[in-house]
Amino acid sequence: MGIGLGVALLLLASCVPTARHHRDERIHNRIDINLDDRVITPSRSTVLLSEIDTVFRGREIRGRMLEPEGPAAPLPPGVTRFPRPGEMVVSPALRKLLAAPGSDLLRERLDHPITGEVADRGLVGPGEYAFYLGGEHMADGVAGARRLDHFGKAYPAKPLDPELALLSIVGMVVLLAPVAVFIAAAVRFGGEHRDRRLAALRLVGADRRMTARIAAGETLVSALLGVALGAVLFLFGRQFIGLMDIPGLSVFTEDLSPQPVLAALTVVGVVVLSLAVTRLAMNGVVVEPLGVVRKSGGATRRLWWRIAVPVLGLLLLRTSARGGSDLRSATSVILIVVGMLALLVGVTAILPWILEQLTRVSGGFGPLSWQLAVRRLQLSSEASTRSVNGIVVAVAGAVALQTLFTGIAHGQNGGSGAARNSSTPSTHIGVASLDDDKGYRDRYASVFSATPGVQQAIGYAELSVSGSDDDFPQTVRVAGCGQLTLLASLPGCTDGDAFVVTPRNSPSSADTTVWKSGSTMRLDMKGPLWKVPHITATVEARSSDPQGAFPEKMLLATPRAAGSSTMADAVSTISIRYSTSSEDIQDRLRTAAARLDPSFTVDFPTQAKGDMALDGIRRDLLAGVTAVLLLIAASLLLGTIEQLRDRKRVLAVLVTFGTPRRTLIHSILWQTALPVATGLLVAGVVGTALGSALLGLIGRTAVYDWNSMLAIAGIGAAASVAVTVLTLPTLWRSSHPENIRFE
Repeated sequence: MGIGLGVALLLLASCVPTARHHRDERIHNRIDINLDDRVITPSRSTVLLSEIDTVFRGREIRGRMLEPEGPAAPLPPGVTRFPRPGEMVVSPALRKLLAAPGSDLLRERLDHPITGEVADRGLVGPGEYAFYLGGEHMADGVAGARRLDHFGKAYPAKPLDPELALLSIVGMVVLLAPVAVFIAAAVRFGGEHRDRRLAALRLVGADRRMTARIAAGETLVSALLGVALGAVLFLFGRQFIGLMDIPGLSVFTEDLSPQPVLAALTVVGVVVLSLAVTRLAMNGVVVEPLGVVRKSGGATRRLWWRIAVPVLGLLLLRTSARGGSDLRSATSVILIVVGMLALLVGVTAILPWILEQLTRVSGGFGPLSWQLAVRRLQLSSEASTRSVNGIVVAVAGAVALQTLFTGIAHGQNGGSGAARNSSTPSTHIGVASLDDDKGYRDRYASVFSATPGVQQAIGYAELSVSGSDDDFPQTVRVAGCGQLTLLASLPGCTDGDAFVVTPRNSPSSADTTVWKSGSTMRLDMKGPLWKVPHITATVEARSSDPQGAFPEKMLLATPRAAGSSTMADAVSTISIRYSTSSEDIQDRLRTAAARLDPSFTVDFPTQAKGDMALDGIRRDLLAGVTAVLLLIAASLLLGTIEQLRDRKRVLAVLVTFGTPRRTLIHSILWQTALPVATGLLVAGVVGTALGSALLGLIGRTAVYDWNSMLAIAGIGAAASVAVTVLTLPTLWRSSHPENIRFE
């Protein structure tokens, strides 16, 4: 059973390349951007499309508005026909979300009749939220619309950044190493029973070589049965994979197809590992005709080689790569993997020695349950640490991953986790924008102002201008004097004025913008030429400006100063200051924007944004670590039950002579908790050292997230309590006086 659980998880891991390939293929097939920069003219085989993505309570929803320009217009993957204007086709997950209680704001936002569902081939995964809305009167280049003559684009794979490549390597090792430790422990389940059987065979004439072959044969049969059971568990479990509800991570059942080479390696690796563990275990056991002698008592474990293994791993990590570019080298990857394995496996070698020293100094005093537990650990410390080793390796790897994640994220945020904020901590900003030339900015602003929780909404037209093709684009905001007064401290304002705004509390040396009256600039990089109006004055941005301090000098212009011809290239923008104390305020703002126009986009600049690739790897590894910890918890449970079975005669004698079962329960709790607590402490030290060494490979400084590390340790501690509770029925049966009978 133990081998079957491990094989099922390994087969799941062997599906990752196939699942990723299918996922990437679906993403490529639905790309809706003209990456060739071709000029696509309207025809009967073209379609107009605009992005109308949205977010609801942290869930990202992919949205597209479609309008076919002819009967042969291309359909997006997974859509059988174009929705009529005002109708939409949704993914199954989005249909469920719309129907769920508490989704009133989303139903109000997407208040369109649903006429169909997006098929699997048009979705990244079964849990993706996506919809296609039928549009009308769309125009190329207006409100973000673009013309397409086909969907899909194939392009060569982009190599991962060194940081993400390192995360992927570390993740694979962290996820697979505990599984190998678990399988090695599972091979020894029932080892004491097997040794007694071999002693009986010696009594009827088998020699030592024959007993060794018999032990190998039993292990081989168990391993093959475990592989078969693992395959059955995998095939059964994959049917429910589509029901997983992990944000941003979902796969179709068809995606979980193990690669043949990896599946074959799994079978061969499990069999070889099982035979090797059995052979090594037999070295410490002498099977004689009249009993079994184990080389466990009297000899003190040597420490030097146990420390040498993790130290060797640290040295390999330090010398495996000199920079991020070396992480793409096969030699560096092999050295990193070997170094990590040496460090993580070294934990399993150090733990028995530490536990031996603890039990040596802590025995002989304390309550009876403690003394029973310590004495049992002294007699069979290897059996006690065998199951705990998996938790230790998993926790050490998880701590290393957490340290690596924290260091990378800290470096990407520039050492600051705080987002820009223009005022009080309870006030944040939002920016709603619509690429149109209707001039309804004042009406838009009044709608947002009426939204509960909004403190201020300022409407203006925003232009992007540049002096030449090589210049960095600069910003012009066009609005009436009333709105401009809210953006900057103006000495006075009449229609026809223009003002250069300097940032507040920003060094002038970082500003490279130059505004000169009468100079010629180009609108929107490739648009018409535009002449800078007469600059009335240079003013300072207001601290109350919802966008905070301007990053560079920008130009504020009244409509007459900007010129009426420039409005065709302007983007209607609403700067919104809102209070975070209002419930669902961000979703209310997105709903208000969608009700005005589905093409409205709402952004929150002060809200920290993570790296999409980093977040994707984080989600994948979180799911993997969760699966591994569940597997290790099963290992701990099986190991404890095995020990209770082996000790049922002793337990029955203790109960018969008056030992309370409560004492035995406490003894089992101590017997489980002491190795787990010791292992978690060692895992924390080793995991922190491993994470720091990995960050050194990419030139990052270690930053520790102690709360997350304590949470990981808490999971391991909870496992020991849960295992004790689950073993109570077995303890009750094992301690029954009938178990004293022996033949």
